[in-house]
Amino acid sequence: MSQVGVQWCRVWVTMLLLLPLAPVEGGELCLMRSVLISLQRVQAASFTKQESLDLPPGARPALYCSNKCTLRDWCQLWCAYPSNTPTHCLVSNIIIMPTYQETNMADVLTCHTTRPKDLATHANITAGKQYMSDPLRVKENLLDGFYNYNRDHCFYTVWSNSDRWFTLDFGQPKCFQHVILYAQDNHYAINQFNNVQVRVSNVTAVTPPEDFAAYDLFGEFPGAASRGQVVEMKSPKSVCARFVTGHMLYNYYFQVCHIEVF
Repeated sequence: MSQVGVQWCRVWVTMLLLLPLAPVEGGELCLMRSVLISLQRVQAASFTKQESLDLPPGARPALYCSNKCTLRDWCQLWCAYPSNTPTHCLVSNIIIMPTYQETNMADVLTCHTTRPKDLATHANITAGKQYMSDPLRVKENLLDGFYNYNRDHCFYTVWSNSDRWFTLDFGQPKCFQHVILYAQDNHYAINQFNNVQVRVSNVTAVTPPEDFAAYDLFGEFPGAASRGQVVEMKSPKSVCARFVTGHMLYNYYFQVCHIEVF
């Protein structure tokens, strides 16, 4: 993500308690948004960076925990726990989208994420063939609104010219300005996220990926990704489209771990 985007997030996050959510053209300001998630799920994410902090007596959890998250440039989520009478703050770099739907309700908390409301979470997806030696790395991982930097939560294709792609379908045209793609968090990213194009369209009758060239180019990443690189593609103005495609032109396996469209 660009440094400009990070700075916007850090400026606005401490003002959440005073300001309502405010839409902007092509997306929304980067405010912290509430989301329900299992505390166990966050704490069990061994690939993430996190800290558990004691809540000082008399401190207001929302102000104290949000400020602690803001002061850590890696923080993406904070939770005050236990939920009834908080005594601790958990700050983490785990990626939880505001529309994430928790399935383990036993120890669910209302946490707060820096991620924006987006279109990719719970969209429909089609994609090239999955690499079956890694059966957990399915295309649906890109749409669940959850990423903990574990490669088993990525999508991984076979090594084939006809399979290094995915298509998101929003059902009807939606307007957005940003597409963000996360490369895997290890040294294989240099080959498995390399020369990637993102295209958009409202046309349904195409053969992927051969006919993707007929779609409008939204953005491209011409180089090889570094470990865990976050690739942000931004349009200078809002774009409205039903379909968003990602296609890796480099001749290797394709692996992408998280997508945001807003």
